[in-house]
Amino acid sequence: MKKFTLVALALICAATLVFAGGAKESEAGKTLAKVRVGIHGNEGGAPLAAVAKEQGFFAKYGIDPVFTIVESGPAEMTAMRADNRTLDVGYIGAGVAWNPIDGGGADPLSFVFLDVLSNAEMLLAKKGIFTDANKNGKYDNSEIYTGLKGRTVYIEVGTTPGGWFKTLVELANEGKADADKLWISCETSSYLAGYTAPNSNEANKVTVINTLNTNLPAGMATGQMDIIAAYSPATVTILNTNSNVEKVATTVGNFPPSMTFASTWVASDKWIAENPAVAQNFINALYEAAIWRAENLDEAMRAGERLSQKPSGTFDPTNLVAPTKAEYQEWFGSPNGLGYQYMKVLYDSKVPNVPEGNPVKPFEQAFNDDLITTAIKTVK
Repeated sequence: MKKFTLVALALICAATLVFAGGAKESEAGKTLAKVRVGIHGNEGGAPLAAVAKEQGFFAKYGIDPVFTIVESGPAEMTAMRADNRTLDVGYIGAGVAWNPIDGGGADPLSFVFLDVLSNAEMLLAKKGIFTDANKNGKYDNSEIYTGLKGRTVYIEVGTTPGGWFKTLVELANEGKADADKLWISCETSSYLAGYTAPNSNEANKVTVINTLNTNLPAGMATGQMDIIAAYSPATVTILNTNSNVEKVATTVGNFPPSMTFASTWVASDKWIAENPAVAQNFINALYEAAIWRAENLDEAMRAGERLSQKPSGTFDPTNLVAPTKAEYQEWFGSPNGLGYQYMKVLYDSKVPNVPEGNPVKPFEQAFNDDLITTAIKTVK
């Protein structure tokens, strides 16, 4: 895994840092480095950055964040990987997590921080489509199988719910012969890259229609859609405004730990190489913000709403699992720690999505763990 030089480490530890281009002076006279940051307008993608800003952690570590609220991961990755990139670092969900694994292009990326375990992805449906045959108050794999069979599901396939839904179908198919398994059909060919249908029985087909996440609330409200896989805030909007819609499946409720999706921060490799001290201090600020968030989760949600200009109460903390300081220390205390396991699960699940012909970065290069482990060791 990537290692800093002694010179870089010395710079990181310096009490006062001077940065070229875009630097400004804080009120206390401390030089701040401008960093272009991509965030998402939901409870996973905004609160950590908002806490780091509001609680003064960015300023403490000499960072002047310039935020861009992106509508989706694909647009963010385009901005970050462009020849003339407009973002240096940003939060992403699992949907576009193949980008740090892709070694092609002018400006490759790396994972630099594990933020939360996502529970923001949900399968929502009109009431009556799925049946709780077991009368246990939730839908198990067999009930999800029956409800999805022959149905159409609307998803923004390039985002996290796209891969999430494939996993949900795999779980629904567990224990069934190939001839009886559900299979996915989609006109967006990239969504089916690496996917092999277990059969061609039309009765078992689940049709996926690529639809912007932002358009799903309207589709459910007008009755044009019956089943969707979506992420917050669309899910929160739908559940809060449509009493005829129910929650069918969530990550925490339906997935085993080995299939839990980690939401991460990624950064431009060039930006890290050119600004190692700034990069480390940025992660230090995120880590200190994460410690605060775990102890003040509701307040962190409100901060995220303010930063992303969402109404108060929009962000639901049940849509995520925020690690504590003790968990970060344990998860990344050894190469076999749970944090590395979560990252490796994410990595393995996204390798097939790297465009054919592009080099695949090994896990040790795709995850720049030096930044997070240094933060855990040095931030008190």
